[in-house]
Amino acid sequence: MATLTPMAGPVIVDQPAVGNIRYGLFTAANGPLDLPAHGAIGGVTYVQEHCGQGHLLAAASCTGATIPPGMDGCDAQAVGLPFQVQAGIKLGAVAYDAAEVKRRARIRINDNAQFVAEQAFWGGNADVQPVLQRTEFNGNTNTANAGILDVTPTPGTAVTIEYGVGLLEDALAQYSYPGVLHARPLVTPYLVERQMMPLPQRSGNGLTGKQYTPMGNVWSFGRGYANAHPVTGVAAGAGTAYIAATGAVTVWRDPQVYVNPPEKEFDRSGNAWQTTAFQAYATTVDCVAFFVLVELDSMTRGTGTTVTGTLY
Repeated sequence: MATLTPMAGPVIVDQPAVGNIRYGLFTAANGPLDLPAHGAIGGVTYVQEHCGQGHLLAAASCTGATIPPGMDGCDAQAVGLPFQVQAGIKLGAVAYDAAEVKRRARIRINDNAQFVAEQAFWGGNADVQPVLQRTEFNGNTNTANAGILDVTPTPGTAVTIEYGVGLLEDALAQYSYPGVLHARPLVTPYLVERQMMPLPQRSGNGLTGKQYTPMGNVWSFGRGYANAHPVTGVAAGAGTAYIAATGAVTVWRDPQVYVNPPEKEFDRSGNAWQTTAFQAYATTVDCVAFFVLVELDSMTRGTGTTVTGTLY
């Protein structure tokens, strides 16, 4: 009777489910909305209708004329410059075909798009200007300078995280709608400890609801954000972090993912499939942008009531 030889090595199975994309810029922002035709090349722009200011005047009377101030300038335009999310993959030719290679390239685009969009928002690179360095924020008309404003009382000297968030909330209140506070995930334990954000909870579909500040603005925690001065790019020192605040954020995305045909990129010397996938994105910010430098000191858990989040 023949002896059965046990199969060597693990048995190949399908990838188990991993849940949903983590909390980040895509959670806090509007969209992603479809980029219009040719938006992948030229980006998007729109007239900002909610940036103008109102003025306080005395009530009209018969004895004194009420003279209104001069007319404010016309509404500025928000601009979202396009950038590409790119992912490549190389697989041995044995056991795979071109369709499988293209499928996996699309997965890599989907997995990494939020991280890359966060990089493009804050930090950028040598070829991509970060969104936070746009010139049109806060009514700025000097196109040589970024429009974002530093609200740190003494620039370069960190303030407590409570004071820093308060400064951003106060500055953002001039914008009549809920905005977004942006930070690296490293600040989240400090915010929870001080009850400035609720503990994350998941709804029935596994998605985490938006996290809100005390003033009702939305938190965006982006691992792709640079923990650096938004204008100079100088990294925050040890034990400190930058937090930014903006008006409403909208992410725009090309509805098509473009995958180079693996047949054309086949590596004959290595007998391997390879391909590169691309998808165009753009991000716009409404009206205002601010930032502050905060200190991350030791945490001392308080005895206050438990904070729970509400999902919307």
